[in-house]
Amino acid sequence: MRRILIAAAAFAALSAPAIAQTPAAPSKAPAGTYVVDKPHASVTWKGLHNGLAYYAARFNAFDITLDFNPDDVTKSKVTASVDLKSVETDDDSKRPNGQSGFDAEVATRFLGADKNPQATFTSTAVTKVTDTTGKMTGNLAFMGISKPVTFDVVYIGNRHDVRSQKHKVGFQVIGSMKRSDFGVAVGGPVADEIKIEINAEMIQK
Repeated sequence: MRRILIAAAAFAALSAPAIAQTPAAPSKAPAGTYVVDKPHASVTWKGLHNGLAYYAARFNAFDITLDFNPDDVTKSKVTASVDLKSVETDDDSKRPNGQSGFDAEVATRFLGADKNPQATFTSTAVTKVTDTTGKMTGNLAFMGISKPVTFDVVYIGNRHDVRSQKHKVGFQVIGSMKRSDFGVAVGGPVADEIKIEINAEMIQK
């Protein structure tokens, strides 16, 4: 009988839920200003090449700021900037030494970084679709021209970050732009429409 009781106690101990070691994340993230956590974020783009496959690349230098209002997300605001010269492709020629003349060619020939090295975005409206999805419209300045664009936004979640002792929220932003809208001559190997995807963890400032 004693053995049965000991075995039952051991099983109960193993079956019991582990005690949380970190504060439980609230169901709603705190309001305030959040900035991008760059080691946990990416800004990528892709365009159809020669009508055959999508060619993808990324930007390595960018900033994003979010003024977050969890009680009314439509009042949230986003600003972002991208250093167009920081474009990085998967060009074969750079693999031996980490350098590529093709990256510089893309930055100047296709992105106009020699004359306008930065692209910026400032949101003007946020629309809530569901509890985790929405649309964000804003002005995109690229190649010296500013035009309104709309992105689909997915709210991934939020949590308390143990290392920084600050709160974090995560988003995915997907949209597209036409190069011709910004004065780029259409033609050549890359299609007019460029798809943009941003995945970012944002941390309290």
